[in-house]
Amino acid sequence: MEKIEHTTISTNGINLHVASIGSGPAILFLHGFPDLWYSWRRQLLSLADLGYRAIAPDLRGYGDSDSPPSHESYTVLHVVGDLVGLLDSLGVDRVFLVGHDWGAIVAWWMCMIRPDRVKALVNTSVVFNPRNPSVKPVDAFKALFGEDYYICRFQEPGEIEEDFAQVDTKKLINRLFTSRNPRPPCIPKSLGFRGLPDPPALPAWLTEEDVSFYAEKFSQKGFTGGLNYYRAMNLSWELTAPWAGLQIKVPVKFIVGDLDITYNIPGTKKYIHEGGLKKHVPFLQEVVVMEGVGHFLQQEKPDEVTDHIYGFFKKEETMEKIEHTTVSTNGINMHVASIGSGPVVLFLHGFPDLWYSWRHQLLSFADLGYRAIAPDLRGYGDSDSPPSHESYTLLHIVGDLVGLLDSLGVDQVFLVGHDWGAIIAWWICMIRPDRVKALVNMSVEFHPRNPSVKTVDAFKALFGEDYYICRFQEPGDIEEDFAQVDTKKLVNGFFTSHNTRPPCIPKSVFRYLPDPPALPGWFTEQDVCFYADKFSQKGFTGGLNYYRAMNLSWELTAPWDGLQIKVPVKYITGDLDPTYHIPGTKEYIHEGGLKKHVPFLQEVVVMEGVGHFLQQEKPKEITDHIYGFFKKF
Repeated sequence: MEKIEHTTISTNGINLHVASIGSGPAILFLHGFPDLWYSWRRQLLSLADLGYRAIAPDLRGYGDSDSPPSHESYTVLHVVGDLVGLLDSLGVDRVFLVGHDWGAIVAWWMCMIRPDRVKALVNTSVVFNPRNPSVKPVDAFKALFGEDYYICRFQEPGEIEEDFAQVDTKKLINRLFTSRNPRPPCIPKSLGFRGLPDPPALPAWLTEEDVSFYAEKFSQKGFTGGLNYYRAMNLSWELTAPWAGLQIKVPVKFIVGDLDITYNIPGTKKYIHEGGLKKHVPFLQEVVVMEGVGHFLQQEKPDEVTDHIYGFFKKEETMEKIEHTTVSTNGINMHVASIGSGPVVLFLHGFPDLWYSWRHQLLSFADLGYRAIAPDLRGYGDSDSPPSHESYTLLHIVGDLVGLLDSLGVDQVFLVGHDWGAIIAWWICMIRPDRVKALVNMSVEFHPRNPSVKTVDAFKALFGEDYYICRFQEPGDIEEDFAQVDTKKLVNGFFTSHNTRPPCIPKSVFRYLPDPPALPGWFTEQDVCFYADKFSQKGFTGGLNYYRAMNLSWELTAPWDGLQIKVPVKYITGDLDPTYHIPGTKEYIHEGGLKKHVPFLQEVVVMEGVGHFLQQEKPKEITDHIYGFFKKF
């Protein structure tokens, strides 16, 4: 405990006492009522040992921080302002955030008002409830629980302080911290805290030393500062109207004890577990209900709570380690995501996709000792999008990638492709086999050029004008169709479909798309929003231009007629992938057709129950397949 540093920082017109320890990515801990920085003492020490800079202030009104006298100085805007100023003073741009009780409320609002300052949030005990424009919060609690409900009893300045003063502060602290009563806490005026019985023996997680620490601070400071947060609730409601209807859009994990009074408020369990919380916090990734645990869970179960926090932030922190650069190649600027060092693995995405498709593999391969690289191909994401479809032939894309490798100083790569990325990968191996050590390709098998019929004409003859590749041909036509649908809904439909029939798109069909089902576990709301944001900014035309250039690619690749793919290859597909169900495909793959044209094909894997986006649907299995093949070389 002596290693924890204590400083005073001027922020937002007050002096804030701050406890901190460690170095590394910053975690900001926010306490509640009646609490202090000390609430997080065990997490500070543990997370410092795990390589983090752990920071826990006494919020305004508490402990050794200033306490403005008026309750009007305790709105959520004041407190968020304190914290933004604190981060600025510490030179911290973005933090991992952890909140409890009132600290959780403040944390929700910090994510709402300044999401740019928060990497990810672990919040405990108090769920996010959106602002109800029809009723002020104190009035709502009064209507629900009556005048004796603790929040209502806390409203009149001086009244509850007088009640508290009738009780020994240590006894009061003991009672407030160790109560296991999950019923709504009501404090009749006639009884108040004066009628509290002597508390039972202290639990093991709260020592006499802990109680004395709290009692000393609150005896010196009083409780008014903390109570003023409740007294400012209606004013906060008035001031937060500009954010009505907004969602919390940072990655979130929520933890609560099943004996916590907040979890037992009528309707709360249903709200948490039946989609209400997720509706307002779309990047909510996990909810943990700790059995037999009360309100002060970070003190009651410090190791478990630390593990939950560390596990969640470690995952988010790892994504941040991916580097993003722009490389000039073949006349365009290409956005490139990369991580790690060692032999290079180049990952190529398809349609409608991005480098992000390979996020799981990038992290895993970096840990396995590889340099993992995934560009946004031309026309996608943060890479340039030439306007003409004639700039999207296979030769253009292969040229981009050869130039990328040259810019990175890479002679040979292990190559991985999916969907259009697989087509491009086949052609890199055809045109520049000297640049490829080995290939794992997915979803789209190699088909040699048919000299008798152009590619689009062949699909039209086989499936008709409504086949998706045919519908994609006319510039602007399918874009207009896509524009009739919310981009998130469109992305959800593309990625989660397990329909194995040939994808045909009658005109205007997207206008009548049914609402997609609940997202599968492998594809989160955060993932959907990432894709939707990029495609909303960029549009789909760049990706569609690959299809519009198919016949031109057919013309330009005539010089390679009859050549085989002569690099070591492993091919993977899902048995629910529509590409696997194109008539004749299974026979071609399994009865020697693919091997005839790809003579160094060493293995074919068909994954059961898996659809088209297999590297996202089964990331670990795909990583294992890729790694197992490449490590032979």
